[in-house]
Amino acid sequence: MIHFILGWFFLAFITTGCTVPIEDRLLGEWRLDSAYYFYNNFEFADDDWHQDERYYYAADGILYTKALNSAISSRYIVQGAQLIYLDEQGNPYETHEIVKLTKSQMALKAEKAPLFEGPNQNRYEVRYFSKVEGLDSGEKDFP
Repeated sequence: MIHFILGWFFLAFITTGCTVPIEDRLLGEWRLDSAYYFYNNFEFADDDWHQDERYYYAADGILYTKALNSAISSRYIVQGAQLIYLDEQGNPYETHEIVKLTKSQMALKAEKAPLFEGPNQNRYEVRYFSKVEGLDSGEKDFP
């Protein structure tokens, strides 16, 4: 019986004690691969993203974004399973639900405001990313 109890404690330690926090898994460079848009049962998927759009999440809470020939930076925080982008005053301006976050893939869902007036409107966007590492990484290009 004691072996059974010790086995359960060991299993609980392995499954809960070794998980990497979301904040740590988020760090590094991510490439936007595709996006899915939904609005009141109309949907559109763009699985061949038209530009090289990269996001670099730094450990100090700064997000650097590069697309085409421009770059911007903003602050971000993680609260539970939400990734929140902050404006210059520290106020949230965009919130994403972290739907999936592994070592190599990330999916972020953002609720969007309705385009038309009226009840029962559902509009959101899901963006799919892949982790950029090795020779493909532009990490050296980010501050």
